[in-house]
Amino acid sequence: MKKLVFTAALLVCLSCGSVFCADTKITEPSKFYFMKTDPAGTYPDSVTLRKIRPEASSETLLNPHRGVATFQNFNGDELFPGAKWSEKGPLKFDPGKADVKTVKGYLPSTVAYCRWYWNVFEPERDKYDWSMVEGAFKTAKARGQTLQVRLMPAGDDLPSWYAKIAPVKMGLKANRLEPDYDSDEYFELWSAVIKAFAAKFGKDPALESFDVAFLGPWGEGAGIMLNRNIEKFVDMYARYLDSSILLSNIDGHQYDYGISVGLGWRCDCFGDMINAGKGYVPDGLGWNHTFDYYPKAIYEGKAGEAWRTRPVVFETCHNPAGWRDRNMPLEYLDFIIAQGLKNHCTVLMPKYSVIPDEYFAKIVEFEKKLGYRFVLRQIRYNKSLSAEGKFVYEMWMDNAGVAPIYRKGYALAFRFTQDGKSGISLSSQDITKWLPGDTWISEAIKLSPDFTRAVDIQVETALVNIETKTPAVKIAIKGVQEDGWFPVGIIKAENPAK
Repeated sequence: MKKLVFTAALLVCLSCGSVFCADTKITEPSKFYFMKTDPAGTYPDSVTLRKIRPEASSETLLNPHRGVATFQNFNGDELFPGAKWSEKGPLKFDPGKADVKTVKGYLPSTVAYCRWYWNVFEPERDKYDWSMVEGAFKTAKARGQTLQVRLMPAGDDLPSWYAKIAPVKMGLKANRLEPDYDSDEYFELWSAVIKAFAAKFGKDPALESFDVAFLGPWGEGAGIMLNRNIEKFVDMYARYLDSSILLSNIDGHQYDYGISVGLGWRCDCFGDMINAGKGYVPDGLGWNHTFDYYPKAIYEGKAGEAWRTRPVVFETCHNPAGWRDRNMPLEYLDFIIAQGLKNHCTVLMPKYSVIPDEYFAKIVEFEKKLGYRFVLRQIRYNKSLSAEGKFVYEMWMDNAGVAPIYRKGYALAFRFTQDGKSGISLSSQDITKWLPGDTWISEAIKLSPDFTRAVDIQVETALVNIETKTPAVKIAIKGVQEDGWFPVGIIKAENPAK
């Protein structure tokens, strides 16, 4: 087959205004169509603009507030055996014990999730023992994680003192005594718990999220309670804790009302594909959460757009090891993952048991899309400071994930270095507004007068912690330096401010 021959009398480079005049024959189009450019630049001096297109990275990025969470354990801890897990939260800790990257069969994580029963943290009325929560925070921080928390009123034995002062009844699921959820005593006593927790831990920046959990075993919502009382409990949580970290479980009116007042949400049975009702309905048409509950609850609860401002968290039904032990077909996993991405999941918690080899690669790829994933596609900038001493640039930032970063405290930043002296300037961008898809930034950043002398200035960029001004959110591109900054190029201070 003959090679295509392209003849061009005039090729105009729209990106920089350069003009190439020639009768050019291009016999290998693959060398003509390309995206990468040399960051150092080879533009003629007459061209006033510079442009780079970094190469996207496909690696797994350990970024904060997203990804696969550990459960009742922390990065580096030994996994639960087989397909097992424990609903009883950790009581003993060794913050410095483990290398966070060494656990085979699980993914490294920036989020830990722990939950504890009421009888553990309030063994005597009004005498709280928060030692286990303190230990969890300390360990999570040491292992590079933030902490998601749930306090559970039922599911295990109630505190021994509870039935002596408040009405109880037999639970629907756990075959244990539970509070009378509509009683005034229960509201008073559980409100005191949440108030005490909030006073001690509510302002800790390492508190990633807190479950609104007050009804039924494990707080999941499987209990009987009047709607007006459900609303009173949800409002109580929001009174004591920042609503931006509260998660309403997808079960009944607590979910619908939580969404209506602006909370995030979570589910406790993600990936449920079992064939419930076998022998009563045709095989393959049995009841499960994935088909029969979650899409209905999300639609009727008007939760489909909540992800734009609040996180969505999924806990697996059983765990991937349990799916394998029940011979779940591999193609089901593709469908499960598609549901997670469609519903804009930010954190997946698969209960910290081994992820089977046959599922592992797919879950790794799923993890890369959870929450946010910022890819710097292009930056175009003036090669010289403006007359006002400003760095003028345009940037295309692509969020290739399925959700924004919800946590405040991070910013797009530029580091300017001249004669060995560096200064960092923050963009005015609110990166929590970077939804999936494209953000185009046009901005002029004022430099300190110290950097406006007629000497070359090195420019680098990163997403930084606003307080420390150090890189904190990794951008999914190649070429990032070991210190977390990406080299943009050189600008000249030819028109310093007077």
